[in-house]
Amino acid sequence: MSTAILKRLHDDHHHYDGLLCIAERQLHGAQCGDTPDFALLRDIFHYMNHHPDRLHHPFEDRLFERLAERHPDDEASLTILHEQHRRMAIYGRELYETFRAISEGDADPELDLNTLNLAQAYSELYHAHLRCEETRIFPQLAQWLTIEDWQELGGAEDPLTDAEEDKEFQALRERIGTNHTGLWLSEEERAIYCPLCQAS
Repeated sequence: MSTAILKRLHDDHHHYDGLLCIAERQLHGAQCGDTPDFALLRDIFHYMNHHPDRLHHPFEDRLFERLAERHPDDEASLTILHEQHRRMAIYGRELYETFRAISEGDADPELDLNTLNLAQAYSELYHAHLRCEETRIFPQLAQWLTIEDWQELGGAEDPLTDAEEDKEFQALRERIGTNHTGLWLSEEERAIYCPLCQAS
């Protein structure tokens, strides 16, 4: 069970990382003077807030709490990660509201420096957070949590799966692939691969 759950967490991380990269490319285009796809940014930040806050981070927090019991040496790092979950939620909600307002015509589409700086801080924090979990914490979970821990915390059903959330992600991924959005950098530039669909 530990392998299956850690793979599901890793798959979520891959999705988050890819969506962040696409958002970064859209915002790079904005800095080049082009108009980004504000509806896409709205939908990316909706998913990046809704899915992690509802399913992924609460489950990770339960795993982290049990790891702190099993291996107290990790407690300081786990406390930082828990605080980062909170900060990412705050930053992400603000960015979602900004792009929702712009995409729905309720705000000026000209991005100010505060929004661009917040988006950069959010992305940097999120990428560092994912790297820490993948390289330091997940191996500790595999080492220190018992079979009984995984069974108790994982439950009878996959705690990270939700049909509606999965449909939202698949629709977003299909839209990105169909429109080649993952390759967009600016009106003059294209990336060599899509970080979500791996298409070149």
